[in-house]
Amino acid sequence: MSEEIHVIGDNEIEEMLDILTKNYGMSTKCLSHLLGVKSDVVKNYKEHKAEAPSEFEKCRSFMNLLLMLNIIPDEEPDFKFKAFLEVLIDIHKISVDTIAKFAKIQKQDVLDFMNDSSKVPIETKYKLASVIMTLRFIFKAVEPKL
Repeated sequence: MSEEIHVIGDNEIEEMLDILTKNYGMSTKCLSHLLGVKSDVVKNYKEHKAEAPSEFEKCRSFMNLLLMLNIIPDEEPDFKFKAFLEVLIDIHKISVDTIAKFAKIQKQDVLDFMNDSSKVPIETKYKLASVIMTLRFIFKAVEPKL
């Protein structure tokens, strides 16, 4: 089975930038700061693409950030939190018990969330999500580079 590779062109980049600014109200100042480009590039990519990053690492970072922003509306929150939780447990070796204690919930609640988040009450998810995001922020600095 062959997989097709889709090359993202100038039209798609400009469309993603337009969606982020027009549909989601992100300012060009915010996007230019995050993406590391001048505001003109965000406002009209095709006209100012020569000013966009051309060095491989900067270009990759620009595209990765733009694509991550673009998929936010389609992501399921529980899926993202489960992924972050797995990183905390598998990569950083934080125990389920420790996470539960930080969240002031039962260890079984964390296990239930990992197995089938639909069975976990929203208040418990909220407590767990808050701890997951805080720990993710703290431990991000020591994550291995991909």
